[in-house]
Amino acid sequence: MNRPLPAAVAVGGPRRWLSYRTYPVFSWPWVRRRALLFGLLIVAWGGLSGVMHYAGGGSAGDAALVFAAFVFGAGVMVNAGPVLAALVRHRRMPARRERALVVVALGLGLALAFLADMQSSALLAELSGTSFERELGAGALAINLLVLLVIYAFVGGGLALRAYLGEERRLADYQAEREVRRLQSEKLAADQQLAMLQAQIEPHFLFNTLATVRSSLRGDPNHAEATLDALCDYLRTTIPRLRRDETGSLSTVEEQLEICRRYLAVMKQRMGERLDYEVHAESGAGALGFPPFILLSLVENAIRHGLEPKPGGGRIDIAARRENEHLRISVEDSGVGFSPDSGSGVGLDNIRRQLKLRYGEGARLRLESSPAGGVRATMIIPLEPAS
Repeated sequence: MNRPLPAAVAVGGPRRWLSYRTYPVFSWPWVRRRALLFGLLIVAWGGLSGVMHYAGGGSAGDAALVFAAFVFGAGVMVNAGPVLAALVRHRRMPARRERALVVVALGLGLALAFLADMQSSALLAELSGTSFERELGAGALAINLLVLLVIYAFVGGGLALRAYLGEERRLADYQAEREVRRLQSEKLAADQQLAMLQAQIEPHFLFNTLATVRSSLRGDPNHAEATLDALCDYLRTTIPRLRRDETGSLSTVEEQLEICRRYLAVMKQRMGERLDYEVHAESGAGALGFPPFILLSLVENAIRHGLEPKPGGGRIDIAARRENEHLRISVEDSGVGFSPDSGSGVGLDNIRRQLKLRYGEGARLRLESSPAGGVRATMIIPLEPAS
């Protein structure tokens, strides 16, 4: 009740002077912050009224009374209804009963506002030497009362009543949307885990790696042993995380870079001089949070579509650095460059879906031509602590 609402539920905007609207309507933080906002305006207007009375020839004592009368009348008008409604809301009663009593509380607040306004207006009229009492016809009296009622409702919490009545629905919609996003994220994580498990036993990857080992057994057993060691290191790095079922949680940049190093070490044994690589993270970037296996997908994409089709192979550079409140990670290859399928495919679509589900519009994946002649893929995501 006393904590800010999610941005999708609150009716307030980003303006600091409307910060009270980020809290539940008729909660104590809402009442206090609203009272402070209107109180500053009331004090300023009351002070101006007192100064004008003094400048018009009134005494300093009368000017102080003008100020006090204005602040009292306007203060009760603004705060009586919301305070009574807050007392009701903090009783934690059933929703239907609470809504009915909040309406009653605002009605009592209007009555108190009317009485306070009458008292302060009478005192102000007496101090200014004007007659407060005047004869009004029935029609004029009705219009006058209607105008006063609208004013009291406007400043006394009547406008907030609509936000209050819709708050429960907005909160339910928000929670339902969060649940949908959570289920989508879990499904995506499960799909990702399945895809990664499939990648560990993918015939293309294992067959080519084991074929390299087989061809080296007789002619270069040391190379065969090094290839098997690299493959074991890679599987030893990736499989435990999959077994822990942590694909939906955040990893760290350094963990993901290490997985890429292990993968590239295997590919180096397979491709030999056709592959060079460098993996680098600026100081402090390695400990930042990063979604698991997304970076590996980009590296696999660079190998499969960039370097393997190129007769002479090429180079892959992976770099991570912090830029203000964002993390930038790039995978750059010197492969064959853009093809008709660049920027599309299941792998890249999966990456974009994961980034959107986790960060919304706060993350970007950009593909562009590399100065080395290949493709540079850059991810920019908001900073997150590692889980």
